[in-house]
Amino acid sequence: MKRLLLVLFCIVYIFSFSACSVSSAADVKPLAHSRYTVVIDAGHGGKDAGTIGVDGTEEKGINLSVALILYDYLMVSGIDCKLVRDKDYELYYTEEDKQKSDLYNRLDYVNAVKNSALISIHQNHYESPKEWGCQVWYSKNNDESKVLADKILTSVKAFIQPENTRQNKESGSEYYILYNATVPSVMVECGFMSNPEENKLLQNTDYQKKFAYAILAGICGEV
Repeated sequence: MKRLLLVLFCIVYIFSFSACSVSSAADVKPLAHSRYTVVIDAGHGGKDAGTIGVDGTEEKGINLSVALILYDYLMVSGIDCKLVRDKDYELYYTEEDKQKSDLYNRLDYVNAVKNSALISIHQNHYESPKEWGCQVWYSKNNDESKVLADKILTSVKAFIQPENTRQNKESGSEYYILYNATVPSVMVECGFMSNPEENKLLQNTDYQKKFAYAILAGICGEV
């Protein structure tokens, strides 16, 4: 029943926003290939909680919630997709260093999927509680990574963050998966858990659904 309601919600969203357009999106070129298998990576998991919100909330749970919603939306839209993790766990072998093994295994999974594109879901944190808004990091190893990042951020700004002035950035070596991925790869930092107001929003199920839809619309070129 929950899955059916989620499907119906997604359909309503798609028809509600299909007529929307954004002038700034005119310069965003479509992806060269019409079809990808979208690999959704919910960052962190298990003992790796990720960043911690101002109220003690762990990033890993928000990442997973958004990833699962996005997965359902993509499936309903007829887009092949896979989840790197669908529960609260890390990807590592018992005899290896957990953190390194987890990153290596996530990267191997992404690169092993034929004709894939990576959407990694994360949350941000900064020392100043005033910082807010989505930002997307992209891999330098594939030209279509920036295209995908720009489409997603344009969509997020159009639908839920019209006052967001952030720009996307090319990933450095600090983001291991993006730095080493060979397929179109982006990391969506949905918002700042160090910002009290945005931290609450990021935990709100309705907001998570809107955010997942904005990512879907960016992937599909809806704006």
